[in-house]
Amino acid sequence: MNHSISVLFKREFQNYFNTPIGYVFAVVMLFLNLVFFFYGIFGSIPAFWGARIASVESFMKLLPFTFILLIPAVTMRLWAEERRSGTIELLRTMPFTELDLVLGKLFGAWAYVSLLILASLPLTISIWMMGRLDVGATFALYLGSILMGGAYVSLGMLVSSFTKEQIVAFVITFFFSLTFFLMNLYLIGQHLPPAVASFVSFFSLSFHFNSFSRGLIDLSDTIFFLSFMALMVALNVLRLRQEARV
Repeated sequence: MNHSISVLFKREFQNYFNTPIGYVFAVVMLFLNLVFFFYGIFGSIPAFWGARIASVESFMKLLPFTFILLIPAVTMRLWAEERRSGTIELLRTMPFTELDLVLGKLFGAWAYVSLLILASLPLTISIWMMGRLDVGATFALYLGSILMGGAYVSLGMLVSSFTKEQIVAFVITFFFSLTFFLMNLYLIGQHLPPAVASFVSFFSLSFHFNSFSRGLIDLSDTIFFLSFMALMVALNVLRLRQEARV
């Protein structure tokens, strides 16, 4: 990470803790996930006590649900607030390239989301002390969750670059996040031919989290998440350059 990206990363990451909003997001996400982890959610994800297995799998399976609401709230201000307050013009006068700006913001927001995921480590350690926790499978769960979080963040950041209204950015990102979630094979398989369903679900972020949720690190799914983020970054850079020429 070069110096410019490092400076932007620290600025963006610290912004989440300079206001109560960052703490509110953290508390709400962790509270809801813990409640659903111990008591289940609509029968689709079993409760920890009922499963009787020393695993955080059900906790991680909740993340695609919580990301749909959390990520739009985290990313809606990334570019919209800069544009509304006029600070984006100040950033353009500094020795930062468009790629520096995009990567700095992406890494800052991604680090914040990753920190919220890692905040569940005390829960994982407690479960490990209660029974036989599969360390390899648990590592895969955390890795997949962080990669999926980065993909959602990159999507939300791209959406935020098209507006100066945070609410608009939130609603559009929520819509796209929900769409990518619903494209999962298990939700559309009954409504489309198998071949079409398999093709469509390939573009679902939650679909590529499935192997990680089973404790497997699939190289193809890892590459998909990284490629998705690279595409969102490239489109974001092009958006900034196009705006600068106007």
